[in-house]
Amino acid sequence: MNLKELKKVLMTGKGTISIGNHTKERLHKRGYSKGDIVSAIFTGEIVERQGVNKVVIAGRDKDNNPIVIVVAKESSLSYKLVTVMPPIDHFRFKDCI
Repeated sequence: MNLKELKKVLMTGKGTISIGNHTKERLHKRGYSKGDIVSAIFTGEIVERQGVNKVVIAGRDKDNNPIVIVVAKESSLSYKLVTVMPPIDHFRFKDCI
């Protein structure tokens, strides 16, 4: 899995990036929007791989603040947002809050 695949889904509309209920709750509780997720994908880079089908992406939200998202690939055109969080671990992320 790579960022090019995720960007292609967003740009062409062919495929889905779903958000589960628990992740939606975390998203809103932490003050993020779907636009912040899109921004993270377009500005980010993969900083960690968790197995073959899951990646950690560090990027920027719509307000240019650091953001981290975890995305899992479910099938060729189906992805799932696992979580979204502010980067606070200086050992894992270059740009922390």
